[in-house]
Formats: sequence, C-alpha cells, structure tokens
Amino acid sequence: MKKLYFTLNKVSNVICKILSGLIVAVVIINAGSVLLQILNRYVIVKVSDLSFPWTEELSRYSMIWLCYLALPIVYREGSMAQLDLIFDRLGRKGKMALYILTRILCLIFIVIAVYFGIHVVRTRIMFTSSMLHAPGYMLYSAPIFGCILMAYEIVTEMIGVFSGILEPFYAGEKRQYPDVKKGEEV
Repeated sequence: MKKLYFTLNKVSNVICKILSGLIVAVVIINAGSVLLQILNRYVIVKVSDLSFPWTEELSRYSMIWLCYLALPIVYREGSMAQLDLIFDRLGRKGKMALYILTRILCLIFIVIAVYFGIHVVRTRIMFTSSMLHAPGYMLYSAPIFGCILMAYEIVTEMIGVFSGILEPFYAGEKRQYPDVKKGEEV
C-alpha cells in the first residue's frame, strides 16, 4: 500500500505543478482583463470610441476557473479551513473514525457534484457566452474538473493515512512538494 501511495503522490506532484502553472496563467489573464476594463472605463473611452465589453465576462469566468483549479492544491497542502475543536479531543481511534467519516462524506459530495455538473454541462452544451462566444462546456466544466482532481487528492491522502505514512487531519503538513524545504514558499 505504501508503494501505491508513493506512486499516486508522484502523479499528484506533477498534477499540482501543472495546476500551479495554469493558475499563474489564469491570474495573469484575470489581472490583465480587469486592468483593461478599468483603462477602458476611465481612459480609453474619453479619447476614442473603442470598447472592450468582453473584459468583464473574461474576468468573471477566469475567477471561477481559478477557484476550481486551486481546489486540489489547497486540499493537498492542508490549507482548507477546518474546525479542530472535536478531533483534537479524540484519541487515535476516534480521530481515525472521524477522518474516515469526513472523507467518505467528501467523496459522496464530490460524486454528486460531478454527476450534476455533467448534467449541467449537457444541458448548456449549445450555450455560448454573450461577449466571448465561449462554448458552454468550457464555462460550466470548471466544477467537474476541480472536483475530480480533489477526489484524486482525497484518495491519495486516504491511502497515505491507511498505510501509516500520513496522520489523519495533518496530512497536508507532510504532503508538500518534494523539492520544497520546510519554511520555503512554493
């Protein structure tokens, strides 16, 4: 089981590095879009009749994609908000039982979210955004993408916990990128 965890964790490292690059690109696109929108409203409109109505739509969709792209990384690193009032007071068996319960509930939620996300994408397949003319499947598939990658991270973490490599609820502290030393930024 340890070998399986290390294999899944290596794949997770690659996925997270790719996602980090995508997140940087989306942040740059978002910042550029918002900056162009501000310049358009206060500067460009006063000197010419150019208009960039698509910037608002691009910034909105890029923020949505940004949230769902960051979801697996945030989960992996243990940066999600959690209430530790209960599990700090439990013993080892209680922590493990609570850990299993919460992860199973998370996976059930993710399966439901992906199922209905696919339904939404299918019903919006003919939709295109008004300004960008982006297809509906590109706009509405962000939750599916983020949830599938988060499920992969949950399964990887659970295998690490069951094999004894990771500790329940503290797995994010040990699952940093292999080339990052403690105290450094990613």
